[in-house]
Amino acid sequence: MPTNPNDSRRNFLKTTSAGTLASLMATSALQSRAYAAEDNVLKVGLVGCGGRGTGAARDTLSADPHCRIVALGDIFPEPAERALRQLNATEYADRVDVTPERVFTGFDAFQKVIDSDVDIVLLATPPGFRPQQLEAAIKAGKHVFCEKPVAVDPVGARRVQEAGESAREQGLTLVSGLCWRYEDGMKEVIGRIHDGAVGDLQALYSTRYNAGVDKRQARTPEMSDIEFQIRNWYYFTWLSADFFAEQFVHELDKMAWVMQDQYPERVLATGGRETRTGDENGNVFDHISACFYYPNGLRYQAASRQQAGCSNEFQDFVVGTKGTADLMAYKIEGENPWRKRKNVNNMYHNEHVAMYDSIRNQKALNNTEYMVKSSLMGIMARMSAYTGKEVTWEQAWDSKLDLSPTEYSFQGTPPAADIAVPGVTPLV
Repeated sequence: MPTNPNDSRRNFLKTTSAGTLASLMATSALQSRAYAAEDNVLKVGLVGCGGRGTGAARDTLSADPHCRIVALGDIFPEPAERALRQLNATEYADRVDVTPERVFTGFDAFQKVIDSDVDIVLLATPPGFRPQQLEAAIKAGKHVFCEKPVAVDPVGARRVQEAGESAREQGLTLVSGLCWRYEDGMKEVIGRIHDGAVGDLQALYSTRYNAGVDKRQARTPEMSDIEFQIRNWYYFTWLSADFFAEQFVHELDKMAWVMQDQYPERVLATGGRETRTGDENGNVFDHISACFYYPNGLRYQAASRQQAGCSNEFQDFVVGTKGTADLMAYKIEGENPWRKRKNVNNMYHNEHVAMYDSIRNQKALNNTEYMVKSSLMGIMARMSAYTGKEVTWEQAWDSKLDLSPTEYSFQGTPPAADIAVPGVTPLV
């Protein structure tokens, strides 16, 4: 991945070595088995059986009539059992072929799903686990749907970048859960911006103010520290990346798309905790505001908060020399006015349709570049907010910050849940 955010996309196609050729041949054989089978079935395994994971499994069943869910994996048994019940209650129950032997739990559940003779792996665990699990799936030659963000720190982002390059070399499909890229109305309004409808871009704005996400589970006496934190993953930075990188990454990615996947050279952010305090709220902030700076002088003001009882707002706004665009309203005003009625197509469904189209037609769709870089935008803004320091793209990409625990087990010790203090917390 280039450290200069304005470099053109890297060409990941490298001179084929004997080892790479062998890998490609193995992948071709895998694909041939998938496409030549009499029933044309693609077998799917789900890793991470919470609400988003169960939703992704249903979306994948809706997207392709010849896929089957054959394996489920989660650290805890309850979500896996609940996901199986919910999927068996859908209109796609006849394609849910999960036996008790293929419901896996524990920290190695992801590997057991990967090893269970599946063609596609859906990764919907908390973000802190994604680099490890994506690496394993790509190494095993699986196609992957990977939820956002793809990492919680720069070390993880670089691991995902390398795994994505490997997927490209193997001809594997890797689809990101940054779903707005697959929403038809958003594609149309951003396409018009790219065609010059608002002229030269002058400024970008995003706000996402809401009450937050209530995922707390009470601690019981038998829970270890790491179990408690995983069950409340949204509130711990090593698991969620903090809300700005976990949820607001959608807004960051939309604006990266507007900028035709050109990324900022630096960011300065502020934030803190005002309403979500106490140990039960982990160590994440409840508000972050960031200004991203681009080499051409353009600035992107991005602000989000999760505070109950406050006014809500959800907006992405583009200012150009010929007009303005309100992305969430599908509206352009100025010299080239345009308005579209609110789109009703299901972007979550669409991303899975694109995945199956790429696999079945051997087009190897690969979303690595923007899913890594947009995730890094959120991470670098959080780094700036936590430390009070300006963070350049190069600093973020090269950072040695690694939030992963030393051991993935219930007996392991999670990373320290220290609450960042701007101006005191060091920039790593």
